Amino acid sequence: MANDRSAAYFEPAPVLAETVDADWSGVVDAVYCISLQTRPDRMAAANAEITRVGLAPLTTFYRPLPHPERPVQGIWESHRAVACHALARGLRRVLILEDDIRFSRLPTAARRSRLAAHMEALPADWNIFFLGHWPFRARFVARDLVQVESACAHAYIASERMLRWLAERPFGGDGVALRRGAGKGIDSAYSVLPGCFAVFPMLVVQGASPSDHFAHLRNKGGRKLHHRLMRWVPVERFYAFGMRAAEVAVAARALPSFFRALVRRQR
Repeated sequence: MANDRSAAYFEPAPVLAETVDADWSGVVDAVYCISLQTRPDRMAAANAEITRVGLAPLTTFYRPLPHPERPVQGIWESHRAVACHALARGLRRVLILEDDIRFSRLPTAARRSRLAAHMEALPADWNIFFLGHWPFRARFVARDLVQVESACAHAYIASERMLRWLAERPFGGDGVALRRGAGKGIDSAYSVLPGCFAVFPMLVVQGASPSDHFAHLRNKGGRKLHHRLMRWVPVERFYAFGMRAAEVAVAARALPSFFRALVRRQR
């Protein structure tokens, strides 16, 4: 399948000259990174970032073709294809990345150890553990762990339960709730799912490289406000820098739960 460039395919992360050894056991079983065949620049950048944090040996790239009409549908189906592939491999805890990732905080050995502890402490019915996200609401469970309602799907760990949820739901299927005003994409659906958590502060933000999805929206010529904003505002930069500001704003509103979490820890 890897030699058929006329269809989507999976391939291992290319090996770079400079590699980094890092122990991610206890955090994830495997890593997938979604990158369009038409964007070798973004694949190379993502692979360099993945290698920099020691994830390359665990990583499989999924290389779809752009959706001919609806990028939002192509994104959903790419995440779904990854979920199906992971389940077929018998994986239970998978980090799913998009190719615009940037690790703004290095996952040091201490941070990886803390992530592993969080993964073990999550409730049995958890769905998503975000390493990067755009939070709408948050509640501190520990000083560096929040339960969230969040958008963005560029860096998240999916449970086996979540992988099955995604594998069973094609784009536009019945019974999928979406957040009002957040569109019809996968992150809109994720933002209303229960059992979602995130590391605090986030480890991964979106980069500001040009996005095919946003380019499509800019070229639509629609009259809706968000279509006009796409033409006027550098949206990639807004997402790249805005999610950290959103995290700070939501964390400020969640301060009472932060202090309650500290008190619980001291007991």
